[in-house]
Amino acid sequence: MNTLVLRQVPDHLYRRLKSIASSNRRSMNQEAILALAVGLPGEPPPQRPDVEASRRWLEQQIWNLPLQDSRSAEEILGFGDDGLCH
Repeated sequence: MNTLVLRQVPDHLYRRLKSIASSNRRSMNQEAILALAVGLPGEPPPQRPDVEASRRWLEQQIWNLPLQDSRSAEEILGFGDDGLCH
């Protein structure tokens, strides 16, 4: 991987990048790389999976794993009859 250092980034661009990164739950570095990828000619960057695609992946890969613990969720979490953790 290469490193790129940007100097004298105008305040309004910095704030905009920071705001967009925060709303997308990415670091500023990740958001800057994505912005460069989108802005440069060539292949578009891969899209984030939507909620439905994520749910399908979870169903296929995770939810069908064999149970390793026969206890109920309440027993594992330690909930009592009052609904509080003990």
